[in-house]
Amino acid sequence: MNLLRLRIEPADGVPFLRDLDRPELVLGRSSKTDVVINDRFLSRVHARIVQRGDEWLLEDMGSRNPTRLNGQPVMSPSALKAGDVILLAESRVIVEGPGGAVAPPADTAGLPAQSDDTLRGSTIFRSASTFFAPEAVAAEVKDPLARSLAERLKFLNEVHRALAGPITLEALLELILERAFAHLQPDEGAVFLRRADGGFDRAASRRLPGASGDLLYSRRLAEEVADKGMAALVTDAGIDERFARAESIVVSGVRSLVAAPLLASEGSHGMIVLSARQRARPFGEEDMELLAALASAAALRIRNLALAEETAQRRLLDKELDLARDIQMGMLPRAFPTSPELGIAATLRPARTVGGDLYDVVEEGPHVWFIVGDVSGKGVGAALFMAVTKTLFRAIAPGEASVGAALTRLNRELARDNERSMFVTAFAARLDRPSGTLEYTNAGHSPTYRLEAGGSIGTLPGPVDPALGAVEEHEYRTSVVRLDPGDGLVAYTDGVVEARNAAGGELAPAGLEAYLRGCGDARPEAIVRGLVEKVEEFAGETPQYDDVTVLALRYRAGA
Repeated sequence: MNLLRLRIEPADGVPFLRDLDRPELVLGRSSKTDVVINDRFLSRVHARIVQRGDEWLLEDMGSRNPTRLNGQPVMSPSALKAGDVILLAESRVIVEGPGGAVAPPADTAGLPAQSDDTLRGSTIFRSASTFFAPEAVAAEVKDPLARSLAERLKFLNEVHRALAGPITLEALLELILERAFAHLQPDEGAVFLRRADGGFDRAASRRLPGASGDLLYSRRLAEEVADKGMAALVTDAGIDERFARAESIVVSGVRSLVAAPLLASEGSHGMIVLSARQRARPFGEEDMELLAALASAAALRIRNLALAEETAQRRLLDKELDLARDIQMGMLPRAFPTSPELGIAATLRPARTVGGDLYDVVEEGPHVWFIVGDVSGKGVGAALFMAVTKTLFRAIAPGEASVGAALTRLNRELARDNERSMFVTAFAARLDRPSGTLEYTNAGHSPTYRLEAGGSIGTLPGPVDPALGAVEEHEYRTSVVRLDPGDGLVAYTDGVVEARNAAGGELAPAGLEAYLRGCGDARPEAIVRGLVEKVEEFAGETPQYDDVTVLALRYRAGA
């Protein structure tokens, strides 16, 4: 069996290890998963790892933020191996072999013995600082190969130490070139970073005093290095078959060059190019290897800087969305009309930070207007359209001759200059409290249920008109029924009946009707609370896909 273990690096918290010690391991935010990861952007059940024969397979569980394996979205079960990197929202999981993915020790033959070695049996203890101290590459190191290796170790240690502290991208690129010039001694050098469109920008450059002419950039070189992830060494550009036809290289007068890609787990960020025109000796393989190591360290730091910037931007966006949610929820009625004839309750549970559902209740003398709506789409755009719809309803409805007339005006305003073709389905009504007369209009919305005092339930009859904002000149129709004392109404959005469970099934109208039959003469508050609990119980750990809104009323006049 392929023995693996996971190193989990949560967005919030301390990294920890978990062995793949069972045939299936579920990862997510829920306390019911096998591996609980503290990350607020994680789905409750996000991904799972299952054993198939001698393989371990990674599967996405329909997460809101898709699972990624080595930078690619997981669309189907994908095999895991040591060294793979799994991204779960803002958390990272590194797949290790048994005992951890530890690289074998480098060949230390020829390195000088150190005076502070401690030898115990077959084990040597040595202060790590001595590997990089000046005396490690001093005259006592006689072997040229060992001396070269020690110098390279010292150089890479300096680079990693320099990159470890806080640094901006601009300073990082300048530091990379400064180190490259100090150790590789080119005539000129440049760092090219990839743009979103796939092209490259020269993000930093350096050249020796007195150097002239344009800095080298070759599309052919970029294809080989940045696109294919290959380090390049050109000892003589004039005779190298790969680049002899590259006009930019020939015209520049460059004789020798060395280049390395800025490789990260998600791909190449660009490349570092060093070139020489007057250099006494051409670059060699050791120069290419050293530049590749430098580029690898730089790419990791560039990636970390990009992730830090993305995290900062996401946190700022989260704060703005939280504010938008507070504003949106603050627009909903905090209290409902209270009278002996009527009881009303409602709730809205957005699937995201902000949503497109709405409800409102407006008192007008003996009449009470109310509306339940669902805007097309999701997110900020739907939330803005929701706010506009609710504001217009409150401004237009009171004083109109009928519900149909009110929605006709509301529709005309929403359809005007509606370049994004957004629309909102809605059920709107006006109840006359003394008589129980209910006038209503259904604008492409889910049917509203009537709970009769005797215990039977049914949907309100009448035509269904187009959604608001879809057809500008439509004339909306009004239906009329009379509520008996003790009758109730339940209006809702499709997030209720379209709630899904882990098996992919929907609550559906049948599930809603089964719940409503058991409501009896329950108060509106109890009906709303119970229906939301029913939806949550049905969905279980399955993430909420759509906004859920419920409004219930109970007519009590003469009861």
